[in-house]
Amino acid sequence: MGLAADPNTVTWIISHPEMELMVAADALDKVVGFITLSHRPVLKTGGRAGTIDELNVAKAWQRRGVGRELLRRVVERAKVLSVKRLEVETYGPVTAELRAFFAACGFDAAEVGVFRLK
Repeated sequence: MGLAADPNTVTWIISHPEMELMVAADALDKVVGFITLSHRPVLKTGGRAGTIDELNVAKAWQRRGVGRELLRRVVERAKVLSVKRLEVETYGPVTAELRAFFAACGFDAAEVGVFRLK
């Protein structure tokens, strides 16, 4: 998948009480995809809000339902956690293909502004 994640960050995510990591593996238990969910209480929602911070599927496994299944499982987990608003955060250009993928998984594009500290 081309990721060289810092081991300390991975440990932090795994052990953080408001972060969850789900992994997809092949028949030999090799990781072929993963997704992270962060969730926290938010006043505006009157409950919990969740963000899918990362969704990554190995090139060889794309277009085989791995990403869709990871998203489905995170949505189910969010329901268990009583998440009232679930968002996906993407980086880079939002292509027509990306929009179509998320729309097929039940997500709509949100008209929101995101501001980052420089």
